[in-house]
Amino acid sequence: MRPDRRRLDGYLRHVNEEMQTAKLASEVWLRSAPGHLVAENDRFVRSLVRSALPRGGPGPDALGPLLDDPAALRSYYWQRVTRAKPMAVHFGAADHDELDDYFTVSAERSTFAAMARARATIAPDSPAGHLLRGIDRRTEPGTSPAESCRQVLHLLSTHWRDLVGQCRGGPDGVCPGVGTVLAAFDEALASGRLRSRGPRSGPDAPPPADARSGDTDARRRDSGVRPTDTDARTSDSDGRPTHGDARLTEAEVGELARLYLLGRLCFSDEELRLAQRLARRPRLQYALLATHLRLVADASATAARLVAAWGTTRVLLPFTEAYVNRTGYRSPVIDLSPNPKLVTVLCHNVLPAVAGELIHRGADEDALDSDVLAAGVEAAIRRGVFSITVGLFHRTGPPDAVRLSGFSRRVCPAATPFARHCTQWLPSYFDRWPGSPARPGRPRACPAYPAC
Repeated sequence: MRPDRRRLDGYLRHVNEEMQTAKLASEVWLRSAPGHLVAENDRFVRSLVRSALPRGGPGPDALGPLLDDPAALRSYYWQRVTRAKPMAVHFGAADHDELDDYFTVSAERSTFAAMARARATIAPDSPAGHLLRGIDRRTEPGTSPAESCRQVLHLLSTHWRDLVGQCRGGPDGVCPGVGTVLAAFDEALASGRLRSRGPRSGPDAPPPADARSGDTDARRRDSGVRPTDTDARTSDSDGRPTHGDARLTEAEVGELARLYLLGRLCFSDEELRLAQRLARRPRLQYALLATHLRLVADASATAARLVAAWGTTRVLLPFTEAYVNRTGYRSPVIDLSPNPKLVTVLCHNVLPAVAGELIHRGADEDALDSDVLAAGVEAAIRRGVFSITVGLFHRTGPPDAVRLSGFSRRVCPAATPFARHCTQWLPSYFDRWPGSPARPGRPRACPAYPAC
């Protein structure tokens, strides 16, 4: 992409190293950028990621003879990780002493466990309690609470400004509490007065337009997906309160944020138990490590061109989930190493979707093959593991005083190129496992992603 220093400066002003690590920085730091700047930064990062992550395809494999020796591949990966582990830990990786510890699938991430925690910890009359009732109301037999959460958050973000205006009682009214606004929202849901104006979602819905291919305004208009569900007018450019604001406490922020994270916790207990067994299989671990190393190797030349064009290694900050610069982001030296956090991210978000594909086919882990892996990557995107609607929270000055100006639908900017990379190389390396009678490894077509 052509360098635009103003856009980069805007990104760096609102997303520093700490906030980049805490993806939901609004909840952690209580200082979100205004809605229109969030949307602008999202568009910038998506265009940056699309231009920088490799598109894949035939060509020489930088891993070479390592692919013929799984033990050597593991050793090489771990050497690359340990030389830059302090930087990787700074950007969200666990500080494990053994590579095997990164191959983990937590049972606490199941939909059932998340709902149980919510019911045990959320007061019925709290803001999160009102939202939980709305989620329960939308959850019919056969519907996942995670899908209901996404539907409810979409409705809430769409109607937020109108609901705040109604609770305020006019332009000169008092800023309402978030609990009051969400109680009105719950009542409107119960009466059926709210209607979704956005795209269909759910396990059988197509991925969002900005997660499938380009980020053009025309495509978003056609699909009904906006870069952010927050009305850009909900806060001024300097973050001062406007008529789209409602107030709450820091404790209520924590409850609300934990509840809407349910939108990403879409897997059943059975899927997670099977995913735990899959994560321990050496052949699948080999494929995951090789896919990650291939990503870093293919990205190195692009990263060098990107830094040369923009004049700073800080332009690489959006890629810290996949790789880190060992020398840091103030140094002009580029020395990329894999961030092992990505292995855990894949175990948490892709392997349960792979398990779901096996369960759907009535098969166990011994039936895992490259076709199931490819289907699992596509299912993970379809089930919404790389997108979430979050609140835009702002600390207002006095202790424990916070305002909520609206909601922003966040789609991982790397969803399309990363899913494309995994769809091509994860099944290919799974087939490449030494001694396997399966098909020889090769890049795969990715029909689910028209931009390929």
